[in-house]
Amino acid sequence: MSVPSDPYQTLGVSRDASDADIKAAYRRLAMQYHPDRNPGDREAEEQFKRISEAYALLRDPDKRAWVDRGGGRSTGPSPDFSTVDWSTIFEEADLKVDFGEGVPRTGNAAFDALFGVVTGVMRQRGLLPGAHRNADLTVPFATARVGGTARVRIPGPSVCASCRGSRLGEDGRPCLACQGRGVKRFGERVDVTIPKGTREGAQLRLRGLGGPGQPPGDARVTVHVALPPGVERVGDELHAELAITPLEARRGVTTLLHGVRVRVPPGSDDGAVVRVPGGGLAGADMRVTLRHRVWRGLARWARDTMVGSRKAGGDDA
Repeated sequence: MSVPSDPYQTLGVSRDASDADIKAAYRRLAMQYHPDRNPGDREAEEQFKRISEAYALLRDPDKRAWVDRGGGRSTGPSPDFSTVDWSTIFEEADLKVDFGEGVPRTGNAAFDALFGVVTGVMRQRGLLPGAHRNADLTVPFATARVGGTARVRIPGPSVCASCRGSRLGEDGRPCLACQGRGVKRFGERVDVTIPKGTREGAQLRLRGLGGPGQPPGDARVTVHVALPPGVERVGDELHAELAITPLEARRGVTTLLHGVRVRVPPGSDDGAVVRVPGGGLAGADMRVTLRHRVWRGLARWARDTMVGSRKAGGDDA
């Protein structure tokens, strides 16, 4: 452990500060600089260590007296941190740490554990609320329109979806999916419900399936809609083209375009636009431009006929 040159200055308190003032200052700074709230920020981690060291000195009457005599600013011996119960230090900052069996509770090893593999365990046991996990999910256009289910991967470590962090299966035995850990270290695959009319960029919130903690974090899933080839999105409205034969244009026809039923009025010109109410995303319209194309129209007609004979709709036009 390094020795703070001036622990009073580190905590931002005066040299005559009361024990309560020192404790309040440490609690505030510990929550501000805790690495779990500043992921990847090395400076925040170092600052958290410095304020913890400073508090460990000033909360102890003997060590505080040593500081007041000039300790840490001379070549004299450093204080003995090996006797500090860091678990108590963190608890006094409302960071309730339980290092568990087999993990040292004092000395440098405790700090090493804090910023190592034990961090997740401490969050489970009440150190901080679990971190939220973000994931992206791409679904077909048809699923976004009519609803359905899809599987998304939540990055790890995340709460086990089978036992939801309880570590137990339905039979009361250790959960087989996570081997009784309550956490999936490398993430979890979860089936999610896609509501009818889901739009591009919609957010789905899976409560309690994010990072482990008390309470667990949430998983936030951003939904992306995979549009069929040739379809463009303008807001929630979709723009597409439909190939019809000149005969269909004269007589009119009702057909399916990407699963959406389109009614072509008789006498439709090449380039005419047909609007399909509710055919886009989230209840918006689909704007269909008609194209007189003999061979593409015949190919589409053949597919429609085959689909109709099988009593199954939804083929792309």
